[in-house]
Amino acid sequence: MIGGFSLSADDRERVSPGPRSSRFAILDGLDAAGRDELLAEIDALLCRRVRDIRLRGRLRDIYRAASWPHRSRTIRFWLLWVSVFSAVTCLLDYVMQPALLGVSLVFRGVFIPVVYAALAFLWSRPRAPVIEGLTLPLTVGAMMVVAEILGNAGGGDLHERYLMAGLFATSTAIVVFPLDQRWTIAGTVVVIGLFLAFGLTNADVETKVPILETIFFTFVIGCLVPARQAMNTVLEHAYVLSLRTRIQAEALAAANARLAILADTDGLTGLPNRRAFQARLARDWAEQAARSGRVGAILIDVDHFKRFNDSAGHAAGDRCLVAVAEAIRAAVPGTALAARYGGEEFVALVPGTAPRALADIAERIRAGVTALALPHPGLPEGRCVTVSVGVALAVADGEIAGAEALLQGTDAALYEAKARGRDRVVALWTMPAAAGDVRAA
Repeated sequence: MIGGFSLSADDRERVSPGPRSSRFAILDGLDAAGRDELLAEIDALLCRRVRDIRLRGRLRDIYRAASWPHRSRTIRFWLLWVSVFSAVTCLLDYVMQPALLGVSLVFRGVFIPVVYAALAFLWSRPRAPVIEGLTLPLTVGAMMVVAEILGNAGGGDLHERYLMAGLFATSTAIVVFPLDQRWTIAGTVVVIGLFLAFGLTNADVETKVPILETIFFTFVIGCLVPARQAMNTVLEHAYVLSLRTRIQAEALAAANARLAILADTDGLTGLPNRRAFQARLARDWAEQAARSGRVGAILIDVDHFKRFNDSAGHAAGDRCLVAVAEAIRAAVPGTALAARYGGEEFVALVPGTAPRALADIAERIRAGVTALALPHPGLPEGRCVTVSVGVALAVADGEIAGAEALLQGTDAALYEAKARGRDRVVALWTMPAAAGDVRAA
């Protein structure tokens, strides 16, 4: 708001960069200086190559908070899907070896879903980074333990098959879970370590077999670590770019909003100017008069202002106009719009007001200016600055059938106020019929 004038809803919609999602909630707590500082930090980061981008400090915390909903949905979906798949594979265990059904139901049908449900619960709301990170080692560890139990129960070559199946299933978690690189590495170490340890317990194969398999799968699964890091880097880079764009867009929108206000504001008094008044009059006419509501206008003119300027100078005249504008602003209700109409003339638009109330507002304006007790150097000593006020009111289907006619009515009433000696309020409906062709309904 500048000078008591606010942007209209249309203006706000025009300059707004759009609704803000939770991804940019951090901007709500930053003032202009804080945004500039954050923007400089982002610009410095984006000067690097994409592959070298590493978020640290505040930017890392901002990204973690902004990306949490996506990360949470991804991990919980994986845990839910694998829980369902684990329960279904109890049938496969039965087909492979009917004796495994009981063990499979306990560990695949109950243990895995329960453990994964607990891990999914951890992702129901943001947690400390270490707690979120530990979900990956726990996820892959639980799966490998179940594979070892089923493999031992099946015996023979089933032991190796179950371990490899567990290794395959957990490798998807390593690449899917959007976690920091250190936790991706931790999960990889856990799954490879358990694969080797459990493989060495299989007395049906030579010791070198699990060792060789471990070396092979270390290279295979190890490729997933840089793949996950590359995805993290791309996501972080994309977010930082979008954050910078959002900051710049909001800065531009704020500048446009200020320009829109300044374009509709009188530079001297801070009141809306004639352009803003006419736009509001057209809108109020459409919204109020069209619904059988009332639209009232008050035209104010500073008495003998030319004499004031000629005697005291333009600088003093400007101070006089500013004081008069403040008195008008204080006298009109919040629903009204007071504006500088040009020169020493002011105007107020008061929608939805009855004749008596409109006349009372006009009288408050006149009395408020008189109460300023500003000496008028162009008049005899002891005389102060006063205003003459004209009032007109329009209603739907009345004789005043347009915005221009309403202004003509206030002008006629103001002319009558001057003719009657100035420093007074004249309402159009109190004037003789001969005073003007335009009459209030």
